Amino acid sequence: MRPIDQIAEFAEMRRRARTTRCCASCGTKNLLFRDELSMKEYYISLLCQMCQDSVFGLEEPIEEDEE
Repeated sequence: MRPIDQIAEFAEMRRRARTTRCCASCGTKNLLFRDELSMKEYYISLLCQMCQDSVFGLEEPIEEDEE
């Protein structure tokens, strides 16, 4: 795939993620975040917590049920 095609594909993935409120990388709609900073990062990168952890490094696992 040509680099220009990769850029176009990535732009389409980001557009779709923004309109459907999902992760631009993996497509998950699980948008639970560890903290406010991670949530802010989602609005910049459109990456879910798991994808952020894989890109930036895992700090601590997120708990689904915090009861």
